Amino acid sequence: MSKTTAIAVAVIAAVAICALGLLTGVISLNVGGKPGAGGYANKGVLEVICDVEISRPDETLAPPFEVVTLTLPAIFNFDENTAAYPGEYTISMNRKGTLRVSDALLEIHRPSMFKRHGVVIIGEHVTLNRKTGEFRQWLDLEGGKRLDLISGTCKRTDNAPF
Repeated sequence: MSKTTAIAVAVIAAVAICALGLLTGVISLNVGGKPGAGGYANKGVLEVICDVEISRPDETLAPPFEVVTLTLPAIFNFDENTAAYPGEYTISMNRKGTLRVSDALLEIHRPSMFKRHGVVIIGEHVTLNRKTGEFRQWLDLEGGKRLDLISGTCKRTDNAPF
């Protein structure tokens, strides 16, 4: 077999393996930020509607908390690396938090330093798992403590996959 024939066979085999990988979803070409097999679009703005339960603490931060069920929007702007939802603490639609993206997990964070319910609130975190639609919000408190406040599920406003 000549060198030219061997190279041609190797190139054809490589193209066939790549084509098979694309067809089976093992290989994904995420061109233009469009979601591919297992991929997520990380460009533009993602708007979601979330059905959540909010646990509102009283002035002593002692359970039982008042639990309220609400529907609320959340907006994730990948181009500006910001995100917001109509929160009650540091993140709101007017005071956006910083967006961090880790594959399926989106996290909004906003540091703060104010006293409420007798403790200092150091920061607020919100996560959205694009794979499951799970939405969570918690506060970082002084002394390394964490106070979970919101949990629920979200879906895109345009009914497309995340």
